[in-house]
Amino acid sequence: MNNDFKIKNESFWFDPLDEFQLFDEIVVVNVSEEDLLSNNTSGLEEVASIEFGDWGALEKILGKKESDLHKLDFDNGDTSWIVFLYTNGRYVTCISG
Repeated sequence: MNNDFKIKNESFWFDPLDEFQLFDEIVVVNVSEEDLLSNNTSGLEEVASIEFGDWGALEKILGKKESDLHKLDFDNGDTSWIVFLYTNGRYVTCISG
């Protein structure tokens, strides 16, 4: 999936996002642009946690376009959890497993 907000150190956020991982859940995490650009992980906030595969619930949180894009990428049977990172409504990165 293409990032709406490009950062050079995308992998820096993988370990901090791992703290939000829940099996069989989709978790949406937000961080301010200032915290994102300064690598301030204390600014991470969980927005919502929903049952994995409940794309309708994800649509209510992120909107239809975002939900449909994520569904295309992750509704493949190989994924059982996802943590999405957003800043100011823009997709930054995610981790999944």
